Amino acid sequence: MLSKSDLQSFRQCPRKLWLEHRREFADAGPLDPSTERRMAEGNLVGEMAREALGKDFYWPRSLGSWRENADAAWESLRSHARPAVEFPMMHEDLYARADALIPTRGGFILQETKSSTFPLGADGKSPGHPKEHHLDDVAIQAWVMTQSGIPLRRVELNYLNSRWRYSGDGRYGGLFRQLNVTKAVARRMKLVPRWLRGARQALAGDMPEITTGPHCGDPYACAFAEFCQSREP
Repeated sequence: MLSKSDLQSFRQCPRKLWLEHRREFADAGPLDPSTERRMAEGNLVGEMAREALGKDFYWPRSLGSWRENADAAWESLRSHARPAVEFPMMHEDLYARADALIPTRGGFILQETKSSTFPLGADGKSPGHPKEHHLDDVAIQAWVMTQSGIPLRRVELNYLNSRWRYSGDGRYGGLFRQLNVTKAVARRMKLVPRWLRGARQALAGDMPEITTGPHCGDPYACAFAEFCQSREP
């Protein structure tokens, strides 16, 4: 069984994925402060993004296995004409969870929330290009979603609005700004089967021989960097 996070690890470094799946390497020590801060910020931003959908959203219940959760959630989604959050999806042996599926005419909007600010172009006003790993993230979700039979109409990255200012009284309207990445994601979805095959092959073999380099901290700091450095001359 592989998850979206597994494919993201593979994209960063096949050895990182391999080590994460070996019990003897699973505990790489405590998280560094920057990673802990990023996770805490992500949880807070995710909570506020759910609140922005309104009070009438649907959160699928957790039943057991990943496949059971995904099958039950899809059956329930058919009878709910409201946004679904933390929605489990699965195709073959790949599992992903969508931050939000928002019903619209003819299907759903797949919305992925990031604790980053909305990317702006050189003029500081027009939309800019999102980070590559953000597109990879949502492309994996979109591929699993469509392959499992859920109709996809649009893909959005839900960013923090850098122009937003808190006006008081607990009002957070306008905190988020959505970037339509449907076309960019459609191109990347075609690559997901290749990433999935590569991840399977990496896990099936011996530890990949990869030297350390810039990829050890891009897009995220790798917990195995010291281990890998210790194996080099």
